[in-house]
Amino acid sequence: MTRNLSSLQFMQTFSNKLETALNNLALAQYPPDAKRTMRKFASSEVAALLGVTEAYIRQVSLKGQGPEPEVTPNGRRLYTLDQILDLRIHLAEKGRKKSINPRRVPGEECQIIAVTNFKGGSSKTSTTIHLGHWLALRGYRVLAVDMDPQASLTGLHGALPGFDYREGDTLYSSIRFDEPIPTREIIHQTHIAGFDVICAGLELTEFETAVAIEMRKTGGTGFLLRVSQALEQIADDYDVILLDCAPSLNFLTLSSLTAATGVLIPVPAHMLDVDSTGKFLELAASYMQILDEAGAGAQWDFAKFLITKFEPNDHPQANMQALMRQVFGTDLLLNAVIKSTAVADALTWKQSLYEVQRARFSAPKTYDRAIESINAANAEIEALITAAWGREQ
Repeated sequence: MTRNLSSLQFMQTFSNKLETALNNLALAQYPPDAKRTMRKFASSEVAALLGVTEAYIRQVSLKGQGPEPEVTPNGRRLYTLDQILDLRIHLAEKGRKKSINPRRVPGEECQIIAVTNFKGGSSKTSTTIHLGHWLALRGYRVLAVDMDPQASLTGLHGALPGFDYREGDTLYSSIRFDEPIPTREIIHQTHIAGFDVICAGLELTEFETAVAIEMRKTGGTGFLLRVSQALEQIADDYDVILLDCAPSLNFLTLSSLTAATGVLIPVPAHMLDVDSTGKFLELAASYMQILDEAGAGAQWDFAKFLITKFEPNDHPQANMQALMRQVFGTDLLLNAVIKSTAVADALTWKQSLYEVQRARFSAPKTYDRAIESINAANAEIEALITAAWGREQ
């Protein structure tokens, strides 16, 4: 029997076609000469971010203190994110509320949080990007590291200047065994002040082969330290580093879990997703036992489960949430992230909800529910970070 469909021709044809189509779509959204910018924030939003009243923000502005906002014809005061950060630092220096500037101080270790799960579609990237943007808006210095060769987090930032995943501009360049480059050389600043990114690409898959070859030559578990050593080079520059892991428990994910000080496991409240998470935990436990016996076990400040894509009115999901609450107890975050078309729309535009103006949505209340849900979960995670630093809650 003769088969007439060439596997090589099929894969190459549609790989090229899809890449061309997606590149054209990306260029339509963000042309090469376009400069992507973060939206501006009204004084009411600034007050909420800083934890002060809008009247206080207005008073500071009228006294000529801090950055000068843009004033619209109808009297609204609009601040850029850079101005919000300047205002945060100014108020921390001049006022009594020093905590208004939340950046870590000497003695507080950079928090490295791995966002991971076995199952694709569990909202790992959405969780990472919304948490990262939230923390940047709150005044932290944040680095997001895309650990997934599929590069979803990288794609959300549009066309980053100078980045081509085929030219060794991913984390693999800093963790490879042969002539690694300094980690600082592969960091990209984004259009969001305080939020940087290390991109991903297909070359990340080479780490699996490289580790297998290295283990054959030397044995041991030294490969587990590659990610940790790469991040140590730049840890002093950041308060929080987020690792968006691939949906697999490979050598790169194990190295990420070893480097992490905290772990987030997003889980939709569906039977298949919860069952898959159970298998992920079982396999991870078997690997961790081997690493413990080899003296290379990981120790974390916290590890928490987060329910994602939750539909409160869906009875089976409510039952699954109750089961998860019973099994995971306090290791399940109190706040679930609801499923929302607002999030799907924003990601289609290659933006987080924090980047999109509320007025852009045809149903603003949908946006309100989504952002309230995400804010609550992110605030709970932020509390875990500050608790790890030993700050009073």
